[in-house]
Amino acid sequence: MRDIFFVGLWMGILGLSFYAAHLGVLVWIWIALLAPSDLMYGIAGSVPLNKMIAASTLLLFFSSREKKQFYFDGLLAILAAFSVVFALSYFFELRPLPKADDTFDKFWKMLLLCVLITGSLHTRHRLHQAALAIALGFGFVMVKEGLIFLLTGGGHKVLGTPATGDNNGLALAMLMIIPFMLYCARYTEDKWIRLGMYAAAALGAVAVIATYSRGGFLGLLVLGILLLKGNKHKVRTLVLLTIAAVALYAVMPDDYMLRIDTIKTADADNSFMTRVISWKINFLIALDHPLLGGGPYASLDWVTWIDRMGAATTLLFPTDFYTGKTLVAHSIYFQALGDTGFVGFVLFFAMLATAVFYCGHIQRVAKRNPELAWAGDLARAIQVSFLVYGAAGAALSLNYFELVYIMIALVSRLHQTVLEQTAPARGRVPVRAVPSGLLAPAYGRRAL
Repeated sequence: MRDIFFVGLWMGILGLSFYAAHLGVLVWIWIALLAPSDLMYGIAGSVPLNKMIAASTLLLFFSSREKKQFYFDGLLAILAAFSVVFALSYFFELRPLPKADDTFDKFWKMLLLCVLITGSLHTRHRLHQAALAIALGFGFVMVKEGLIFLLTGGGHKVLGTPATGDNNGLALAMLMIIPFMLYCARYTEDKWIRLGMYAAAALGAVAVIATYSRGGFLGLLVLGILLLKGNKHKVRTLVLLTIAAVALYAVMPDDYMLRIDTIKTADADNSFMTRVISWKINFLIALDHPLLGGGPYASLDWVTWIDRMGAATTLLFPTDFYTGKTLVAHSIYFQALGDTGFVGFVLFFAMLATAVFYCGHIQRVAKRNPELAWAGDLARAIQVSFLVYGAAGAALSLNYFELVYIMIALVSRLHQTVLEQTAPARGRVPVRAVPSGLLAPAYGRRAL
C-alpha cells in the first residue's frame, strides 16, 4: 500500500520537473535527502527515482529559454579543485573497493546538482524553496523516528539509514537539518505550517537522542550554544532551550545516560579506542601518499589496514588496542586525509571554512540592508549547520553526505544573489516576479 501511494504521488511530483527546471532542481534536492527508495518494500524500492528526476531536470534546464545565471566564485573554485583531487585519488586508489565505486558515482551526481543549484536558484523565492525542500527531505525521518521513540517510551533505538550510514551519521545529519526547519518556521505566515516546523525540529532533537550517539549528544550541545549565540532574542531563546533540555532529559532512558557517561572515560572505552586506531591508520595513509591519499574509504581495505597496524599502535602515543576488522575513518578530517591526502585535506577544510566565511559576510551585509534580512537569516541557518558539521564531524565519517555539498552550492548562490542585489543600480540584476496561484509558496507572503 505504501508503494502504491508513493508511486501515485511521485508521478505528480515528477511532472513538476517538466513544468520548470528550477522545480526539478528542488525535487532533486528533496529526493537526494529523503532517499524514498530506501523506505519502500515493493517495486517502488527498485525504481531509480534520482535518475528519473535528474534526466527530466537536465532536459528542461538546457532546453528552456530561461536565461541561466552561471558564475564562478572562490567557493566554487575550491569545490572544483577538491573534486579534481578526489577524482584523481579514486582513479589512483591503492586497491579497488566497491565502496569507492559507489561513492564516486554519487559524488559526480552531487556536483551536477550543485551546478544546477547555482545556475537556477537565483531569486529569493527559489532560495526559500530550497531551504524548504531541505527541511522536508530529511524531516520525514526525523519526525518518524522521534515519534516512534516517544510512543515506545524510549524503547526505540535508531540504527541509521543507507544515506547517512550508522546511527552516528544519522544523528549528525538530523542536527544539520534543524536550523533549516527553524528558518522555515520563522518565514511563514501560516500558523499550522509554522507549528509543524517547530514540532519537526523538536522531534529531530528527540530522534538524535534515539540514536544513542555520543557524537550526536555533543553535537546537540553545540547546536544549542550556536542557536543562543548571536541570537537577537537571547532571553526567549534561552528559555526555550532550557525547556527543550528539560523535556529531552525527561525522555532519556537510563541506559542512554550510562552510555553518555562513558565520554568521561574515553581512554578506557573500546569503542573510542577503535576510533583512535582508525585516525592513526588514515594519518599513516596520508603520510605514505601525501598528494592523493589512498582513495575513497581507503582504510576499509584489509591489506591497507594491516600493513599500518603495527605503526599505528606506537604513533604519537601507545595504543594497546587491536581491532580484528577494518574501520572507516570516524572523522571527516582524518577521512579527508586518508582518502585524498594532505592536498585534499587542505582543500576540504578550506571549502568548509570559506562557506562559513561567506555566511558571515552575507550576515554583515544584511545588517546594513534591512531588505536583505531574509538572506542574513538563511545564511545564519547554513552557517550553524556547517559549524555543527565541523564540530560533531570530528568523530564521524560523513565526508560525502549530499547535504554538505547542497549547502555549499546554496551558500555560494545566496552570496552571489546578495552581491547582485547590493551592486550599483546599473549592474543590478532585477528581482524576478514571484509566480502566483498554485506555485505560490505555502509558507506565506513574508517569505517572498
